Amino acid sequence: MTNISINGKIISILEKSYENKKTIYAQFLMESESKGMEIIKVKILKEEDILKLEKDAVVSIPVSISSVNGNLYYSQINTIKFHKELK
Repeated sequence: MTNISINGKIISILEKSYENKKTIYAQFLMESESKGMEIIKVKILKEEDILKLEKDAVVSIPVSISSVNGNLYYSQINTIKFHKELK
């Protein structure tokens, strides 16, 4: 079985509402040679993890990936692991 995780420092926590339903995203900054800087949004689904999210936290989030019209969408599939920041 293959597991995919997004690892890094959360740069922002985004909250969106649609039809009175709130959705929370953790945002990461990714740097690549081909695209330069890119923001990756991960949809957070576990309520207990939403309560622990904070800007600048270093985390590993197990994700599933969906592709729609050439865009990639990431959703949490398991509990977030919080790490101490390396200095």
